[in-house]
Amino acid sequence: MRQYRLGSVRPSEARIQNYVQRLEEGVRLQYVSYRLPHNQQLSPSIVVMHGLAQSLSSWRRVARHLCSKGPRRVISLNARNHGASPRTEGNTALNMASDVLTLMRRMGLTRIVALGHGMGGRAMMTLALVQPCLVDRLIVVDVTTGPVPDDWYFSRERFEMMTQIGPTIPGHLTLNQGRLFVLKKVKHNMKDYRNIVTILQNLRKPNENSFAWSLNTKAVLNSWNDLVTHYEDTLKGLKPYTGKVLLIGGSQSRFVTSSTIDIMKKYFPNTTVKYLDTGPQVFAEQPNKFDQLVADFTR
Repeated sequence: MRQYRLGSVRPSEARIQNYVQRLEEGVRLQYVSYRLPHNQQLSPSIVVMHGLAQSLSSWRRVARHLCSKGPRRVISLNARNHGASPRTEGNTALNMASDVLTLMRRMGLTRIVALGHGMGGRAMMTLALVQPCLVDRLIVVDVTTGPVPDDWYFSRERFEMMTQIGPTIPGHLTLNQGRLFVLKKVKHNMKDYRNIVTILQNLRKPNENSFAWSLNTKAVLNSWNDLVTHYEDTLKGLKPYTGKVLLIGGSQSRFVTSSTIDIMKKYFPNTTVKYLDTGPQVFAEQPNKFDQLVADFTR
């Protein structure tokens, strides 16, 4: 198995040095690889990581399209604590960057095009900063190194509610009945319909007598500060990534703004910013235009 040496990045803070050492300790992620005969082995694969509370299935259409139209294999991941990937206590961007490195070792990948949305975007940014020699280029979707919108500081309540409600769902209910049970519990306390939909979509019934969430809500909450509210603090002391970066934002979203772009460019000076007329789910709301941006950038 190929062993990767840590690059020349030497963070000034002891905590970041510890993070770099821990980059070797990833878990084995669930993934789907899309490849056609015309996809060249010599072209770095596109590795995709989804956003928080989503899954690799969210990117199925994009992955298939990019694979069929371009020269690169596409590998879509389920991040740790999501889908069938391992459950762990930690869910930081560095934890997830470690997992991508572990996947690269398993698959014999020496360089990748790293593509991430939201949570996955921060994982891929961390990977590029800590191991720049492994990232051929970087695509970040509707997130930056800067602060998240104000309402996101309170959105952790949905994961707190999921943690509390999960054990109370009667096991004899069907999946649809279980979702109705959850809906009654959350609709009076949550005003954002999108958050309610996220909760309902993540409910699973793994056997006849119990329910479960498709993500590890406790791990998400444990890592909330490092991943969401104070992400930039985890990057202090890291040298900028000087490779090519494409930042795709939704014009109706508030994650990619002039102020957060300025913060982004401190770490990724070679960033090109493109907006599509969408909310945060850029790849789903304007799929054809999104695909074209990615295809042009990865040619």
